[in-house]
Amino acid sequence: MALNPVVRYMILCDDWASDPANPRRINIFGLLITLHSLEQPPFPLLHREMSVFLALTAGRGQGEAKIVCVFEETGERIFETPTKRLAFGPNPLAVVALPFRIRDCRFPRAGLYSIQFWYNGEKVHECPLRLR
Repeated sequence: MALNPVVRYMILCDDWASDPANPRRINIFGLLITLHSLEQPPFPLLHREMSVFLALTAGRGQGEAKIVCVFEETGERIFETPTKRLAFGPNPLAVVALPFRIRDCRFPRAGLYSIQFWYNGEKVHECPLRLR
């Protein structure tokens, strides 16, 4: 039976990359907290690409993971990623990296969104993202 992992870090960003000099080091680019629309009209906003980088620990067994975006005001699911299969190794103390690249994110209106990490059908963690 797989237990839900513990989220040590969940980072919303433009991109991430492994450091070529040290593959165990991850570089995060463009931390995302608020997105400002510069378009006219401002919404719906198409954000070409964003990444969600997770560092997980205390995982056991195997499971399925995905990212879900919810508009907080209405509870409407805006988008979700395809499910990724995740297998934890024998050491539950190990930290496992789980990155998602999400393309063509369409946000229908300004407001507060919740970017959520789901594992085996349960919401495990979430981060806010404000759109203006």
